[in-house]
Amino acid sequence: MGLTRRSSLPSGPDLARARRWVTASLIAAAVLALLILANSVRDYLYVSRLLTVRQVRETLSQYVVALEQALRRPTTPGLSLLEQLAQTTQGEPDKPLWVEIRRPDGSVIARLGAAGTRQFSSDEESAHFRNREALYKVVPVPGGEAVVEVFALYSSSLAVPPPTGLTGPASPAPRRSLVAVEIAAPLAVRDASVIWPTRRNLVINCSGALALLAAAAAAGRGFRAYVRGRRLELQLEIARQVQSELLPSGTGTWEPVRLATVYRPAEQVGGDFYDAFRSGDGRIAIVIGDVSGKGVPAALVMGVIHGAVRSSAWPGSTADHERESAQLNRLLCEKAAAGRYASMLWCYYEPSTRLLCYVNAGHCPGLLVGERDHGVAIARLDVGGPVLGILPAASYEQARCEVRPGDVLVLYSDGLIEATSPAGEEYGEGRLRDCLATAGSGSPAEIRAAIQASADAFLGTASPRDDVTLVVAKFA
Repeated sequence: MGLTRRSSLPSGPDLARARRWVTASLIAAAVLALLILANSVRDYLYVSRLLTVRQVRETLSQYVVALEQALRRPTTPGLSLLEQLAQTTQGEPDKPLWVEIRRPDGSVIARLGAAGTRQFSSDEESAHFRNREALYKVVPVPGGEAVVEVFALYSSSLAVPPPTGLTGPASPAPRRSLVAVEIAAPLAVRDASVIWPTRRNLVINCSGALALLAAAAAAGRGFRAYVRGRRLELQLEIARQVQSELLPSGTGTWEPVRLATVYRPAEQVGGDFYDAFRSGDGRIAIVIGDVSGKGVPAALVMGVIHGAVRSSAWPGSTADHERESAQLNRLLCEKAAAGRYASMLWCYYEPSTRLLCYVNAGHCPGLLVGERDHGVAIARLDVGGPVLGILPAASYEQARCEVRPGDVLVLYSDGLIEATSPAGEEYGEGRLRDCLATAGSGSPAEIRAAIQASADAFLGTASPRDDVTLVVAKFA
């Protein structure tokens, strides 16, 4: 139940610096996610194209093997070699777009299909054949792309015939001759199971990149809300400090009155308030109030009431006190939001007459504790009127109490007596009275400490749910 709580909120520059760092981190995460996404798509396209080209080349190799086997078989009368091959592959789903057989000098021996322009020169073909290297490329064709590959093939059936005029045993037999076979097939996936691992990696990588991008976006939105919340908390902390500065210090002396106080809002700012000051004619004013609700709305109404109490001349006389009470009530009825009201007990002490004059506007009754003929007497200060801000035509009555040296005035808000233990039981006025009956002879600070200790022992591990304000005044 300490008077104030220090804030751990960052300052404005610290919050701005943290925002810059987090923003930079989120941008870096978003850029990284986009790079991962783009690289995954690029790698998929590159690898899948390589695998597709490899599948097509395997198909082209199978065509060449079939062609080589066909060259070894006797030809069908009336059909050319490529016509026989076309007849053999008829109905196959992966038929070549064209097949062209050329001699090393580039002359065409046979052609099947509408071949395009020649893709490789004779020198390129000869160099690759000597080095036993594959010679292929992907070229555009109507309707898409095609893989064109040239194979070296040795065949006696396609050899150059021997010179005419030579007969008999002296005539040479046909020799095996090198020919170039150019085959083209559409660039299309033959076996999807080969591409599937690449597609699976694409799905996983893209999912991870999109998840990272979504997380960065969500974190960005959440961080903006966090910054707004921290700024609001910072503003509330400033409001709390301003509110604390409006209230007197925890202990003080206005001769012949000594005070000890406790103020603890349930939130950053609260609706409870208290004040103590000396009026122009030497009277000592003591005020305690409680605005309905908690937080900023209650604090705003509290500021209005605090200003009205300080600016009015209510400690002047009984009539002034009652009139100012009614006027403050009308002010709250007119200006405060619906359902926003306040209770207040305001009093002043006249040292010359030793009278305590008070008006209780619906607040918890103050307790005046003093030694009397029959021991400790505790009087309740409950005369006045209804709470402020509900009934515009309400009237208020001032009451007076005689004060003796050593008497103690205890004012408190309902957050003290309505504090609830873990078992659900309220602290109550009775326990406060019992505490005052034993501790009322001490100093204001000692009495305050005794009340705090009693309330803390009663609460145990439970936390107060409302603002708590306590004012202890001792008269000399």
